[in-house]
Order: sequence, then C-alpha cells, then structure tokens
Amino acid sequence: MSLTEAQLLKLWDEKSLHDNLMMYCRAADRMDIQGIKDTYWPDATDDHGGYIGTGHGWAEAVDGWRDRQYSSSHYVSNVLCEIDGNRAQRESAFICVSKMVDPGVTMFHGGRYRDLCEKRDGVWKVLVRTCVWDWSDVREMATDWRVSDVPEMSNWGLRFPDDPIYKDWSSSAPTPRPAHQDPVVM
Repeated sequence: MSLTEAQLLKLWDEKSLHDNLMMYCRAADRMDIQGIKDTYWPDATDDHGGYIGTGHGWAEAVDGWRDRQYSSSHYVSNVLCEIDGNRAQRESAFICVSKMVDPGVTMFHGGRYRDLCEKRDGVWKVLVRTCVWDWSDVREMATDWRVSDVPEMSNWGLRFPDDPIYKDWSSSAPTPRPAHQDPVVM
C-alpha cells in the first residue's frame, strides 16, 4: 500500500500540529518565554481565564509566575486535529501540576486547550487559544525523594536555560537537588 500525496501531507500537518503543542508545554514548564512565543503567531490571541490578550502577552504573563512556583509539568493527551486547508481546530486535554512557593501547596488542574491553528509558509502555530477549565485540586506539599532512592546529585528539572533538556544530550553532569525538592518530614 502506498500513501497518496494528500495522505502524506495530512500526516505531516498532524505531526507538525502535535510538535507545536509539545514545544509549548516544554517552554511553559521551563519558563522559556521565547519558546512559548515561538508557538504562537504574532497576531495570536489567548484566553487562559485569568489572562485574556495576545499569545505573546501570555508568554510574558507566564514569566510573572517565575517567583510564584518552583516548577510545573504539563501532561497533554487526547489530541484531536481537524484540518481544513491552512486552518486546524486542535483540541487537547491537559493536566498541569504546579509546585507553589506560597502557599506551599501542589496545585493540580486540568482542562482542554481549544486551539485554532494556522499554517503560514508551511509552519503551524496557534492563532486563537482558549483554555477550557474542567477541574482543580490543591494539596499540601509532601516531598520525599528518599522513598525512590533518587540521590541528591542527579539530573534535576530546572528552568531555561539550565534544565538538562537544553544541555548536551550526549553527556549530562548531575546537579544538586534544589532546596524545594528536599524531603518534607511527614
């Protein structure tokens, strides 16, 4: 069986739309502000509920969380792309886990990104993003790496540009555990 040119283009477009979403999540989690901007068109809009404005403005708003949270991790699934020419409707479910500074809690929230994406010169980016919020759960922080035997010197998640993802992938020097990852006595 051989694929038609139209089928190959659809696969290429779907992969490009998925990569755009994954790059957004990486950049948001690592506080890579330019990386977030790179996933939006300059004329894009974003409605995150507490923020409504431009996509690039959202990237700047994310930077405002730098001192409010130790870390965040986005988990995205159920990505559905409906492509119509150079526009695509992309729905994806997300869970975001954020370890907050004050109060010292772990915040879990979930919802969906409703993205209208556009392809320009062969590149897909977000044109209109709306966060659809589904649930939230906040818990007292309880960290204990001793349970899983992760040593103090390991490859710890950090912010841009210090995170291991931005370093040489052929060798990675361990780093000391950040203070906010120290075990909490329960």
